[in-house]
Amino acid sequence: MDSDHILLSLVGAGASFVTFCLMRFPQTRRPQFQRYGPFSLMASFFGALAIFFIAALAVYAQAVWH
Repeated sequence: MDSDHILLSLVGAGASFVTFCLMRFPQTRRPQFQRYGPFSLMASFFGALAIFFIAALAVYAQAVWH
């Protein structure tokens, strides 16, 4: 893998992790959104999984493009 693919993969994994944390733990959100409660574990997991798949598709698209 090129360094571009690795960097894009790391950014995607990081974005997935941040998505899970923001959905699951309301204290990590901005103050105006903290009033909403935490999402369920399944909703947080599937939200993070969706972001991860989008990032994986971006890595695949970049590999096919080159």
